[in-house]
Order: sequence, then C-alpha cells, then structure tokens
Amino acid sequence: MKEDIVHFYVPQTRVPLYLEMAGISYCDGSYRMSRWESKETVIEYIVEGTGYLNVNGEHYTASAGQVYILRKRTTHTYWSDSKKPWVKIFFNFRGTLAERILDEYQLGGKNKVVLNGEGMEKDFREMLDHVSDGTIVQSERFDRAAVDFLHLITKLSKLDKMRNNSSGDLMSVEDEMNTLIEYITLNPKRIVSNQELADAIFRSKDYVIKRFSTNFGVTPYEYQIQQKIFSAKNMLENTKLSVKEIASAVGYDDQHYFSYMFKKRCGLSPTQYRKKSHDEYPS
Repeated sequence: MKEDIVHFYVPQTRVPLYLEMAGISYCDGSYRMSRWESKETVIEYIVEGTGYLNVNGEHYTASAGQVYILRKRTTHTYWSDSKKPWVKIFFNFRGTLAERILDEYQLGGKNKVVLNGEGMEKDFREMLDHVSDGTIVQSERFDRAAVDFLHLITKLSKLDKMRNNSSGDLMSVEDEMNTLIEYITLNPKRIVSNQELADAIFRSKDYVIKRFSTNFGVTPYEYQIQQKIFSAKNMLENTKLSVKEIASAVGYDDQHYFSYMFKKRCGLSPTQYRKKSHDEYPS
C-alpha cells in the first residue's frame, strides 16, 4: 500500500478549523482503519475501487464517485475491498467548525455517511493542491481549507437533495428549470455564467443552454438581461431612485453603460423612459 500524505503541525493558538493531515491513499487488500470515539472529522472521496464502513454499528459500502463522512465522536472502522481496492483523497480535520457546518447541512449522520459525489473529484483534488502548497504559510492554508470545506459540503448537500429524492430519480426538468430561475433571481447584480448554472443542477453547460432555451425561448444570458431591464423599468416607474442607483441595483457599476444598454433595448434612455411613464400614468 502507498499513501501520499501531507502532515500539519498543531497550531499554537485556538483556531476553529485545522487540518491534521490530507493526502491520497492507494489501498490494497490489507487496508483497514479504526477509531474509537474519533477526535477528528474525516471526509474522503473515492477515486476508484470499493470498500466498506461500520459507523456506530451501521454498515455501508462506498465505491468510486462517492464520498464518505466520518464525524467526530463516532466509533468507526473502514476497509478496502481486497479485489477492488480503494484509491481515495482524504482530509482529516480538527476544530469545531467542520462539525458545525455538517450540523447545519445535516450530513454525516445516519443514512448520510456515504454520499453521491458525482463530478467532485476535481473539487477534492483542487483542495488537496491548495493545502499542499508549501509556499504558503500553514495558517493561510487552514483558512483556505475552511473555504474549500464549505464549498465541498454545500455541493454535496445540493447533489444529495437533487439526486436522492424520495423516488430515487433525477430531478425533473421542471425542478431543474425552477432551480436555475431561483439561482438567477438570487444573483441580481451580476450575470451568472452558463457553467455556474450547469454546476447548480449538476448538468453540462450545453444541456443547460439547450434546455433553458427550449423552456423559456431565450438563452440564460438573454433571460438575465431581460430581467435586468424589467427590474430597471419597474424602479424607474415606481421609485425615486437615481439612474445611477438603479444601474447599481441591477448590476451595472457604470451608469453610462447601463444607460446605453437600456436605450438600445428600449429605444429610450432611462430618464426619457421615466418621464414618459410618468406622463402616461401620472400619480
């Protein structure tokens, strides 16, 4: 068996999250780990192979493309299949933050030990690269690890909700589109990229563009522009906000560019549109 491990020293001051170790395990049939009331939180991504876990008396199987979470204070044993041994990326955390995040996202408990990690190998490898960077002081690597850990958990939580509903089926197209619209609505000050939308429903970028266009008659980009124009019109008609403030509210730092874009779409400048709407519908 071979392991590429990065060890970290224990910080001298109290920190909410720090790494005990991280790395990649290339297991063989003899690989076996046990902890009694574990003092650390462990998260591992299975690159290939199959293995088994016993966590507080509950049995699980974890195979390629899955993630398992072993929470602090659990008693657990995990081992690799002798014929199809694991290759896995692992992170062992100490501190209170990891457990608090897992509590909030309700992961790592009973029936949430082994999770679908489809498409997440890149995320785990990027985090491993970040924490292995010896050119950065350890405290900064721990700070980056906290951000990366939250990213992993939020992505796992979304994937768990989308892929493991009560029927066991994938999300319906309607649910996917509702998720995309909600995601766009929650980001009114910017243009959400097609790749970001694809990541939100764990689909390809091409799928998102094609399906979105089929459902709504416009591309995701065009939809976002239309929504910005709609919001700007509403504010011009119903508020006393300045053009600069309205531009900022819909994601344009440059008032002049916003005015140019608005006039190109509407045929009137924002000021002209406001005057026309007030003339037509005086208060």
